[in-house]
Amino acid sequence: MTVRTALPRIAALLVALAIVAGTALDPVPTLTATYRGGYRVLEADFHAHTRFADGFLSPFDLVLQARRRGLDVLAITEHNIVFPAKMGRWFSRIVGGPTILVGEEVTKRGAHLHGVGLTERVDASLPMAQVLAEIHRQGGIAIAAHPVVAMQGPFLDQLDHIDAAEVMHPIAFQTSRGAWRWTEMRDFYEHALASGHHLTAIGSSDYHAGSPLGICRTLVFATDTSAGAVLEALKAGRTVVYDLDGHPYGDPEMAALLAREPYTMRPQDYGYHGTGPADRMTRALGWLGLVGLVLFGLRRRDKSATSH
Repeated sequence: MTVRTALPRIAALLVALAIVAGTALDPVPTLTATYRGGYRVLEADFHAHTRFADGFLSPFDLVLQARRRGLDVLAITEHNIVFPAKMGRWFSRIVGGPTILVGEEVTKRGAHLHGVGLTERVDASLPMAQVLAEIHRQGGIAIAAHPVVAMQGPFLDQLDHIDAAEVMHPIAFQTSRGAWRWTEMRDFYEHALASGHHLTAIGSSDYHAGSPLGICRTLVFATDTSAGAVLEALKAGRTVVYDLDGHPYGDPEMAALLAREPYTMRPQDYGYHGTGPADRMTRALGWLGLVGLVLFGLRRRDKSATSH
């Protein structure tokens, strides 16, 4: 074997070693139990996608990412399917990850609705009233997903049957005026409250790719960390969500409790820097191997094409 033929293999080995070592060195935060008013305070994200639709990560990767982010609870809500959430739930139980709720983003024209706590897929072709009834038949809760003006129409005459609404979403971080505005979500939530519909406040990341999983979180006040306890808390409305100015939405009693005894959200380390000498070294070797694969792989293809 010549040096030239060995180089691509060495590069591939470096990438493989970096992946294995990086996984072994991946820091997992220690989650300490915090209580307020006799309830366990859980940090949750109720809106995340996988590569089975328009996300990037597999259900297994999503669970590991949620664990890195210090989330206690994650609802996997893929478009019109539930098996990715069931895969994530199974895997999370094995690796000691967060509580996974089986969900679905029921994607209809003009409105997206989350069913969380499901046992089977909900048919998105059903009328909205029947979709809501099916979610409740399964014991789940119905969450209005990113209810901006363009997606509020189908919800307005079904407010009696919607359990919750996203009141915080990453579009709150937008500085430009786009088609979707966070204030429209907030106004939908407040309009529902003013008209006598007490929706549970939800903060979610609508995660697809990159780092923002858990960037918008829901504080859930539950009796324990089980899926059943989380669903019970959501049905009872025991959540608090903060906007970028620190204004709370949700259960007034829980919000007042947090005003007296503030709760600090867990730090979100997005992992762009190494956490120690070994981690930094494996990152460098991985990048070196990746560059080697690209360079030497291209040379081999060029040589093969020339010989033909």
